[in-house]
Amino acid sequence: MVALKVNTRQLSARKADIISKLNQEGRRPGKRTKEEVGVWIQNVGDLEVEVDELGRVVEQGHFLSLLMSQHRVTDCDIQVEKLFEKGKFDGSLTMDVTPARGYELQPGELVGQDSQTKRDEIWDCLMNEEVLRVGVWGQAGVGKTFLAKHIHDQIVRECTRFDGACLVNVSQEGTVGTIQNDIAKYLDPNGCLTDVSAVYWGARLREALQGRRLLIILDDVRISYSLEEVGIALERNGCKLIVTSRSREVCEQMNCRELVHVATAPE
Repeated sequence: MVALKVNTRQLSARKADIISKLNQEGRRPGKRTKEEVGVWIQNVGDLEVEVDELGRVVEQGHFLSLLMSQHRVTDCDIQVEKLFEKGKFDGSLTMDVTPARGYELQPGELVGQDSQTKRDEIWDCLMNEEVLRVGVWGQAGVGKTFLAKHIHDQIVRECTRFDGACLVNVSQEGTVGTIQNDIAKYLDPNGCLTDVSAVYWGARLREALQGRRLLIILDDVRISYSLEEVGIALERNGCKLIVTSRSREVCEQMNCRELVHVATAPE
């Protein structure tokens, strides 16, 4: 029984190490625990309980109980050895989960030649690999958000250039934190990106967006925001940005290379 307890403690230590590593890997969005790893952790936990109960029987039992328990001790020892070997996982403990491209917003039918022309103008800017930021500006009510939602849905439905699209309604109450939180909800509904101090949210977002080809739409932006502070990294064949604003100056301050002016409301 003494040897069994020693071996079980070693197995428990391995389980603790694996759970610690799993927590580190699992904090990245788009990751989930491999089934074999989850089953192994559960089996080790069940065996720990059995060994603990068996130890109490041996300590408190009479001669007959000890004799009957010997077979269980031997069986547990074999299980500990097998689980210890199976716990030598090669490579990552998690697997990639393809993130959703996003939900269609379905803003309604796009009608009128002016609206279609503006939509096509924005789209052509996005398809230009040299353009990473597009500013869409015009007074309130002219249809900037409407056009942005159409672009968003086209990305979600069919555009292979992007992995998906995320629209954030910034508005007057928007802060760096609210923008980060909304993007994090899109990237990881489980909330792992924002389960740390807010000072690290930008770093976590940069890490999560690395290697992604995501269209981020910041809608109804009233003041200029630092993308570096938010954690948005833009690059060729990577993420791109659309900013909609009532102010041309805000789009320029956010370094939008292409500006699309929407002057009239959709018909």
